[in-house]
Amino acid sequence: MNRIALVTHTTSYGASGFVEACRRAGSSVVLASDRCHVLDRAWHWPADSLVIDFGDPDAAAAAIAAADARESPISAVLPVGGELPAKVAAAAARRLGLPANAPDAMACAANKLLMRGRLAAAADPAVKQPRFFAVPCGSDADAVAARVTASGVGFPCVIKPLTLSGSRGVMRADDRASLGTGLARLERLLADPALRRPDPDAAGQILVESFVAGPEFALEGILTRGALHVLALFDKPDPLDGPTFEETLYVTPSRRPEPDQRRMADTVAAAARALGLETGPVHAELRWSEADGGPVLVEIAARPIGGLCARSLRFESGFSLEDVVVRHALGAGATPARLAGASGVMMIPTPARVPSALRAVDGVTEARAVAGIDDVVISVRIGETLVPLPEGASYTGFIFATGDDAASVEEALRAAHARLRFKVAPLVPIAR
Repeated sequence: MNRIALVTHTTSYGASGFVEACRRAGSSVVLASDRCHVLDRAWHWPADSLVIDFGDPDAAAAAIAAADARESPISAVLPVGGELPAKVAAAAARRLGLPANAPDAMACAANKLLMRGRLAAAADPAVKQPRFFAVPCGSDADAVAARVTASGVGFPCVIKPLTLSGSRGVMRADDRASLGTGLARLERLLADPALRRPDPDAAGQILVESFVAGPEFALEGILTRGALHVLALFDKPDPLDGPTFEETLYVTPSRRPEPDQRRMADTVAAAARALGLETGPVHAELRWSEADGGPVLVEIAARPIGGLCARSLRFESGFSLEDVVVRHALGAGATPARLAGASGVMMIPTPARVPSALRAVDGVTEARAVAGIDDVVISVRIGETLVPLPEGASYTGFIFATGDDAASVEEALRAAHARLRFKVAPLVPIAR
């Protein structure tokens, strides 16, 4: 029997989907996660499970490779979740002699500044990206504002951390005042020891980019020996203009004209080549620049789409996106085509402007009853804290829909969301 190692944070949404896909492929699963070993006395973990430390990627990769020597061989190593699992999975695969991206390619895909630098050095005309520069945390806001103007980045600009995902820490600044406020807010976030420990150097810097006006898209693809196969191109119908960039709707197939879609695919393929990515899933974000009339690469990650969003994609023979990724890693032949029709997901916006406790969710049954809705999943439990962006790191929930066309899917998602009612309570400060 094949064994597949899944590298994941314990807080990842998508682990169960990949476990099921591995089992459908006839493979057993080795879970490698950053769970707390102290809890092993109180909780039951799968027998084939490893405790790894994402703060030490080399040691984490070595621990996974050692599991191959102890029992039956590991046939593939796959990431679940963000960029740190992707880096560790690739490093472990290379130790085992399995197909994997090179370490420097994975480093660029996991660090937005390295990605920008590598793309700039490649100077491929097929890849346009925002103007950019980086500053150390603690930089004088007036000096940064002056550089924004002098560098050609200009206002409005976007500030972001180098390594976080899901729009966490990303803010738009329209002038010197909002830039100073945003820098201070991002520095407080990056001071969190849990964020600093995996990569202190990256956590000590802030990326400043020009703001690209125009609609945003997400491309889901898979690389085989460097060739990109596009699995889906998602429209993001809601404008993402700031001051934070909370994502909501993803709908596919895209309603953008076919020539524009091909240009976006060409941009992602060229970016993957420039970074040195050759195998496995990629998730890319692009803007269609109103000024330039073409695609601008926001970022490219060497991993599948995050959250539970993979559930919005269905393929022939009943395959899920996780099935496609697992089959590809096992070398199981051609990638199946996506099912006809349209599909989409809404990442439910955080129903609070300040950190708050979730008290109740009403209307879920009514939302599920909307024509075209496949499911509504509330991923935050009653009593848990909701933290809005840019500090927040989790979604309130997900709504999934299918239909004959993209317009009907978008309409169903909006109608279902309108039926949900959230009750929240601000957190009570603790007296000290």
